[in-house]
Amino acid sequence: MTTRHRRMSFPALLVALLLALGGTGASAAEPGAARAAARKHFERGTTLYQEGRYAEAAAAFEAAYQTLANGVVLYNLGQCYEKLGDLQRAIGYYRDYLRMVPGAEDRPLVESLIARLEKRHEEERRPQVTVSSEPSGAQVQVDGEARGVTPWSDKLVVGPHRLDVTHEGYQPLRRDVELRPGEPLELQLMLTPLPKSGVAGGLQPGQPRQRVWTWVAAGAAGAAAAGAVTLGLLARSDSRELLARPHERVEAQRLHDSALGRARASNILTGTAGVALLAGTALFFFEGSF
Repeated sequence: MTTRHRRMSFPALLVALLLALGGTGASAAEPGAARAAARKHFERGTTLYQEGRYAEAAAAFEAAYQTLANGVVLYNLGQCYEKLGDLQRAIGYYRDYLRMVPGAEDRPLVESLIARLEKRHEEERRPQVTVSSEPSGAQVQVDGEARGVTPWSDKLVVGPHRLDVTHEGYQPLRRDVELRPGEPLELQLMLTPLPKSGVAGGLQPGQPRQRVWTWVAAGAAGAAAAGAVTLGLLARSDSRELLARPHERVEAQRLHDSALGRARASNILTGTAGVALLAGTALFFFEGSF
């Protein structure tokens, strides 16, 4: 918050207090008991705000506004929730303040404040995406743009994205993901080695034996493991979406079925990866014996 912004908070509190105490033509017609109750809530809110007890101050200002509506109190509520880090609520109160006090002298400053808070709020909503690979050092591209090497982590805007992971000597991987606000995504990828081209004919003395089927089994195990991890994460994402808020019956059933199906597929791929790994281990010794 800028120095100019901090300085304007206390004059706004004083203006609201004067309006609450003296009232305009409309508020003067309110019963004296209502004005007295509003003044009491407001004075308490002012004291709590100055003490840094912003949640309690907001509750007091809310009570003052419910007792006797006053536009400037909405600005003070915006101040409280901004201090509390509830940016969405703060923005809402600042907008309500400008609607209720259309001729406010500080309108340009408040509009600038709203714009800054909206930008900050959008930045905070961006989910953190983390990509790791085995082996590490793989190139990461997001929507065709190079972003770094694994292990890699950054915040991305909400919505669909295409992730490409490439490493010399390994098969490239691509993942299409749908990012939701505040939901981090972590991908742990097992890269599959590219098959090595051999020369026809027998082995020369001292030349290591080619374990083709060993690599095939290892690649299958890696692909199955990567698929299991990805489906497990997608199943967890569907479950979180289902539990995060109420849904229509059709949408809730779709999320339930999707989470269940992906979880089952993840379990199957996990078992497949285990079998392929055992087969690869056996082939490693078998191919090296002849």
